[in-house]
Amino acid sequence: MAKEKKASTKVSAAEVARRVGEILRIRLDGAQFHDIVQFVADQKWELKERQIYNYIRRADDLLVERQEKKRKRVVGLHLAKRQALYARAVNAGDYRTALAIADSEAKLRGLFPESGARELARMLTEQSKIIVELEGCLARYKHPEAESEEERQTLETPSGGDGGDASGE
Repeated sequence: MAKEKKASTKVSAAEVARRVGEILRIRLDGAQFHDIVQFVADQKWELKERQIYNYIRRADDLLVERQEKKRKRVVGLHLAKRQALYARAVNAGDYRTALAIADSEAKLRGLFPESGARELARMLTEQSKIIVELEGCLARYKHPEAESEEERQTLETPSGGDGGDASGE
């Protein structure tokens, strides 16, 4: 008996695009490589590991390609998603989730400026401490012979630190 040649299992471009879309969908659901390998086996696609990697790469490329570039549209989309989720949560009587969604939307809209102000105040305090430390380093650099901060300030004051003239009168 002659050996039968295995029929070519090459699929059409449309089928590849459909498969890439399926892999993208499960990737968005959190699928890892081993999950995709199992999915491919369940679908009986008969792909080798390298082919699966290529499909994943194409799915990732498709995801990047589909991302909206304009900030205004992205923010609008996120707001619309939150509003839809909020309505579902309220209709389901899940008020805790509704409140979390409302808070998320308010943050996205910048309605909580006090949290930003607190962060700025904290950063200002930290920077002030750093400036004081740097000034101390600078004073030690300028007057290494002075042992205390008071002595350094006295040496830095043009009149000798006593407010009088240089003659000491």
